[in-house]
Amino acid sequence: MSQPSSSSFMRSPFAQGLAGGLLGGFVGNMLFGSRGYAGPGGSGYGGSSFGLLDLILIGLVIYFIFKFLRRRSGQAAMESGYGPGDYQQQGAYGGRIEQPVEMFEQPEVSPEGRDLQAGLAQIHRVDPGFDETRFVETAQDLFFRIQAAWMNRSLEGVENLLTEEMSSNFLIEFAQMKQKGQINKLENIAVRKVEITEAWQEQGTDYVTVLFTANLLDYTVDDKTGQVVAGDRRAPVKFEEFWTFCRLSGHPQWALAAINQK
Repeated sequence: MSQPSSSSFMRSPFAQGLAGGLLGGFVGNMLFGSRGYAGPGGSGYGGSSFGLLDLILIGLVIYFIFKFLRRRSGQAAMESGYGPGDYQQQGAYGGRIEQPVEMFEQPEVSPEGRDLQAGLAQIHRVDPGFDETRFVETAQDLFFRIQAAWMNRSLEGVENLLTEEMSSNFLIEFAQMKQKGQINKLENIAVRKVEITEAWQEQGTDYVTVLFTANLLDYTVDDKTGQVVAGDRRAPVKFEEFWTFCRLSGHPQWALAAINQK
């Protein structure tokens, strides 16, 4: 937290000393001046008494000193850049007591965070309507649809949700499971967190990586007997995977491009 200094609104010590010195000089001159002490027979002009002219001179000096101080205070206020709305109350000597100004430090952003922000900004430039929250919802919907296709060992209904490379990888896995007579079951999926971790553009294509954190039952059964051959149908496991989706820049349809374990 920081506050701008209020010293410019206080009366100048130098000016106060000057005023005191001048006023003191005049008072001293009246009391002990060079006019001398006039005896009973002395003239009023040559004695220690003072008349109307002295009072006028003193009044003029006080007036000009006060005017000088007011002008200095006004100039300082203008130079400081603070207006009346920036303060809450008057000080005891006419100076303003400043209203504290809160300064909030910006949180530090990691290099990964800066890369993510830069990547999202690139996507926004091509597609101003891109919304991160809506994308996360879309990614979660694709996640469940693709997981269902995995358990069915079939790409039917999700052909356009996978890149050609991912489709080939899935088909290879499906063929191996069918050859072994096995089905990988993914049940009771409870998604705990979905967050965007990376975003970038490359050769006219948008890429966004999402980290899925979930709990689920992950086990494998014999497709004829239903017997568990791997995993546990009763013990949930923690699931953390990075799913990268891509699309032609600005196109509404996203497709799964890669899956990586955390």
